Amino acid sequence: MKRFSVLILISAALLFTLGCDRFTHTFEPPVIIDFQSELFTPLQTAFAGQPEAGLDAVMDYFADDYLHFGLTKFDRRTWLQGIYAAQPEAEATVSLLNSEELSDSTAVANWRLKITAQRDTTVLADSTFTGERLALRGGHWLLRGNRLSAPLPTPQQHIVVEYFTFMGCPSCPPVEAKLHELQLEHPDRLSYVEQHISGPLNVYGDDSNIYYGVSSVPFSVIQGETSLAGSTQAVLDEYDTQVNALLDTESPIRYTILDAGIDGTFVSGSVDLQVLEEGFSQENLWLYYVLIEKESSYTNTWGQHLRNVIRARGRKNLSAANLDEPVSFNFECLVPLPDDPALVLFVQTRPDTFANNSPVHGGIEIPLSRLAK
Repeated sequence: MKRFSVLILISAALLFTLGCDRFTHTFEPPVIIDFQSELFTPLQTAFAGQPEAGLDAVMDYFADDYLHFGLTKFDRRTWLQGIYAAQPEAEATVSLLNSEELSDSTAVANWRLKITAQRDTTVLADSTFTGERLALRGGHWLLRGNRLSAPLPTPQQHIVVEYFTFMGCPSCPPVEAKLHELQLEHPDRLSYVEQHISGPLNVYGDDSNIYYGVSSVPFSVIQGETSLAGSTQAVLDEYDTQVNALLDTESPIRYTILDAGIDGTFVSGSVDLQVLEEGFSQENLWLYYVLIEKESSYTNTWGQHLRNVIRARGRKNLSAANLDEPVSFNFECLVPLPDDPALVLFVQTRPDTFANNSPVHGGIEIPLSRLAK
């Protein structure tokens, strides 16, 4: 019996050794695909040969099942044919904005195609393709569109509330509770930013409270056109009334974040602002970008943690900007960066004097932790 047990142990050891030898272990880092060289540089080369080379060279980079807001590969070809038929000397520029590998054979990218008339600045086409699906087929990476079968609907208004307070304000907590309640009720539709006009959370150089004429707190400006002061029940009810009225309105601008991140103490990125309203005026138009801390370690007089506290902000004049081009932004946070930063961007018409006449044209909020560089 003892001899039999020894044989079993030897056999098991041999099987374990052979089993280990059957597999080759490699600890090489995963291959990172360079989509610029694999797809977008060759696509740029194909466009550079137009119209002499024919659109076949360009369309080779579009998958047969391409679908982008209901447009097929045939539709995309017809669109390009129309441009080159009208402007044979048109020049195209292909720009990869960012990409993310999903698997060995799939990825998603944001990229831009700009076509201009040669020798002048006339823009014939300027399209940013967001959420473009990429697929590896037959050894080549191809564009598959965003896989959506219908055009994007006109976006609903994103509501921005600028709220003013200071540490230790005894009458402010009811407004903070109301704003938090509204944001929970309308996720992705409402952002509020809490600006402290004094104390340790005050943002140096931020003069919004002066512009809006804030003389006492709590004070809020909803969508740049409605100001509410105090925290009586009648005022709290008015928050509901104003927000509900805005929920049914359309935004004149569609916001698409192309890139955003934190590098050291600087927050930077770019946003595509697609104007949807005919005759939209750019007079006194500004882009505001606000870095907020979603939940602060500081508390109000009710012992509740402060939320959406502004830690840094900046703005950019868009009065003379070409909104067919992405708008870049770059600003510095002079305090330690929060652990849960988010970025709120909104475009506002801001005349020199405020008289409830500074409309905010929608906006967008994104958590920076997801996009940090």
